[in-house]
Amino acid sequence: MVRRGFMSKKLHKPVMFLLGLSLLAAGCSNSSNGNNESASSGTSRDTQTAAEFSYPMPGSMELTLMNEQLGGTPETLPIDEEYAKRTGISIKHLGGTPMTDQKFSLLLASGELPDIFLNTWLQYPGGPDRAVEQGYILKLNDLIDQYAPNLKKTLADHPEIDKMIKTDDGTYYAFPFIRSETGRVYGGPIIRQDWLDELNLEMPETIDEWHTVLTAFKEKKKASAPVTFRTMFLGERTGGFAGAFGVMGNFYVNDGKVVYGYLEPEYKNYLKTMSQWYKEGLIDKDFASIDAATVDKKMSSGDSGATLGWQFYIEKYNAAAQESDPEASFVAAPYPSAAKGTLPEFGQLDNAYAGTSSAAISATTQNPEAAMRWLDYGYSEEGSMLNTFGVEGITYKLENGKPVYTDLVVNNPEKLGSDQVMMKYSHGTNFPMIQQDNHLPSKYPQTAEALGVWKKTNHEAHLLPPITPTAEEADEMSSIMNDINALVKEAELKIILGTESADNYDTFIQQMKDLGIERVLEIQQAAYERYLKR
Repeated sequence: MVRRGFMSKKLHKPVMFLLGLSLLAAGCSNSSNGNNESASSGTSRDTQTAAEFSYPMPGSMELTLMNEQLGGTPETLPIDEEYAKRTGISIKHLGGTPMTDQKFSLLLASGELPDIFLNTWLQYPGGPDRAVEQGYILKLNDLIDQYAPNLKKTLADHPEIDKMIKTDDGTYYAFPFIRSETGRVYGGPIIRQDWLDELNLEMPETIDEWHTVLTAFKEKKKASAPVTFRTMFLGERTGGFAGAFGVMGNFYVNDGKVVYGYLEPEYKNYLKTMSQWYKEGLIDKDFASIDAATVDKKMSSGDSGATLGWQFYIEKYNAAAQESDPEASFVAAPYPSAAKGTLPEFGQLDNAYAGTSSAAISATTQNPEAAMRWLDYGYSEEGSMLNTFGVEGITYKLENGKPVYTDLVVNNPEKLGSDQVMMKYSHGTNFPMIQQDNHLPSKYPQTAEALGVWKKTNHEAHLLPPITPTAEEADEMSSIMNDINALVKEAELKIILGTESADNYDTFIQQMKDLGIERVLEIQQAAYERYLKR
C-alpha cells in the first residue's frame, strides 16, 4: 500500500531544501542542476577506482526487480525512466509476491531469481540470516565497502540506523527503507466532522464517547455501518480501539519485557466491548469480509461515518463525498483513551526501520555491482532530491535555493491529487532510501492536520525494535506462530461476531500456551536483549 504525506496547508508555500540534512552529508553523490554529473566516492573493481566512478554507470545495463507490494507487471513510470537515465541502469519490474505466498517459495525453488528483491526480509522463514545461509540473497558487508559509499556514509553518521538494519552478528542483508520522524505515523481513526457538528457532538476522545457518537450516527444519521474497517485494523496493525484498553495485538514491550498482547487480560475486555458494539449494530456487519474498495464506498456514500485508515484516505473520502454532499468533511480523530484527558497507550507507530520495502540482492545476479550502484543512488543527495521532490522543471523548481512545486502538482490539469502526481515522478515512501518530508500540498487542510492528531499516544514506550532471532530461533518461532496466528484470528472473529462468548477467551489463552507461546516469548526476549547490546 502506498502512503503519502500531506504536510502543508498552503499550496505555494516553499518547502525546506534538504541538501544540508545530516542524513545525506557531504561525500555523497551530488549534482548542481539535477543532471548526471554526480560523483560518488568509494572503491570499485580493478578497472574503476573510487575517483573514476560517476553516474551514469557505463554499459546500459538492465536489472530485474521483484516488489512484494506490486502484483502483475507494473507500468513504467517517469520516475523509472529518470532513475535509468541518471544511474545508467534500467529496471525491468516483475511484479511480486509476498513471502507468505506459496508462489514465493516456488520462485526460490525454481532458481530463476530477480536481481533485486524488494521485500520484508525480517519476515523471511528463519530470518534474513537464513536467507543468506541458504544462498538466496547476498551478504552485503563487503559489497557496501566496495560499491555503496552513500549508504556507508549514512550508516557511519547515524549509528542508530546502522543498529537497526543488521543482524546480531553484524550481517547487512538489504538496503533499507528508513522512515522520517513524521513518516512513522500515518494512520488512525477517521470521522465525519460535519455529522458531529450537525448532531452537536464533541470529537470523541474516550471509548465511551465513541460509543455515544456511533450510536447517534446509527439512530440519527441512519448509517447502516456507523464504523467500518477491515480485519487488519482490529488490533494487530494498529492499536485501533484496543489502545483505549491499554493493549494491542502482536508483540510489544512493557518496562523492558516483551509481551504478546493477545495474552493480556485487557484484550479480553476489548473484545467484549467490540462484541457488544457489533451486537448493537455499531460495527459494520460485513467487516470480516470486506475489502478496501468497499470501505471507501461506504465512507463516501454515507453508509458509514467513521473508519480506521491511512492519512491519504482523508483526501480521497473528502473528494468523493463532496461531489454529492459539499458539506461532507472527513477529519482525523484521536485514538481513544480509557479516561478523558489521558493518552492511549497505543496507536499506530512504525520503527524508523520496520523491515518493509527493503532491497536484497539475489545471490544469482550476474552484476552485483550494478545492483549496488542502482540502490546506493537513492541515498545520495541527488537521489534523495529525486525521490522526495521528483524531477526539477517538471514537479518542482528552485526558488532562492528551495524547491517549490509546479502547477502539475499544485493545480493538476487532470484533477489528480498531489500524491497521485508524485507517485509517478518520485518515491515518497516504500522504497530503499532515507525518507524525507516532501510537504505535499493539499486543498484539504484536514489531511495535513491528521498526523498531529494521531501521534498523541504513548506507543513509543512500547515499540519493539527490529530484532533478529537466530536462524534456528526464527525457524522454531515460525512453526509455533503459524498455529497461534490462526487461533487468534479465529478467536477474535468468533467473539466479535457473537458465536463465542468473550468469557471463553481464557480458553483461547490456554490454547496459545499449549501451542508454545511462552517459548516464543523467551525467544523474543532474548533477541530483544541482544539488540539492545548491539
